Amino acid sequence: MTDDRTSQPERFKNDDMYIPIPVGTTPVSCLALTGFEIDNVNHAATPEGLVTAPGEAGVKTEWDASSLDSAIDWLETHAAYLNKLTYKMVDIQDLMGGAAAGMAGGVGGQASPLGGFEWAGRLAAKHQGLYRDTEAGVQRLAQNLYDAAEALRQVKQNYETAEEQNRMSALDMQRVFGDVAGRGDGR
Repeated sequence: MTDDRTSQPERFKNDDMYIPIPVGTTPVSCLALTGFEIDNVNHAATPEGLVTAPGEAGVKTEWDASSLDSAIDWLETHAAYLNKLTYKMVDIQDLMGGAAAGMAGGVGGQASPLGGFEWAGRLAAKHQGLYRDTEAGVQRLAQNLYDAAEALRQVKQNYETAEEQNRMSALDMQRVFGDVAGRGDGR
């Protein structure tokens, strides 16, 4: 049985807890955790920019010129969404201290955004590498979708040209058959 991850909440929140955390040697000196809120990493949702239009046919296995137009629109919509995501990803990088935050020694010799200890610097560097790879991958995917839409547009143009040529050929054949039939010579 598969779990429907779209029905799960996007975030978990609990304000009904109280956890004392000792910070000193005396029982009186402690911090208290009175609640928490975290993202639900198991939540799945389709971004609004990718939701199909009501009444759309869905997946087709047979194509004609009009359905090629809808496939081109689909490719371009998804490419535009991914392209827009790459510009919004900069917010993630900014929260991690900017483009130079993952470099050894941090920005201007400062500690990494995760702290000054050695492993925080290593983690920030790994995060920066992962960020760069993800950003490049999303940009490459968006460009590939744009390229696929352009290639499909070319296929559609070739299809329409071939259809027009076939239509003219069929009319020519009808005229020839009509001429032959009109003469009654059967040649």
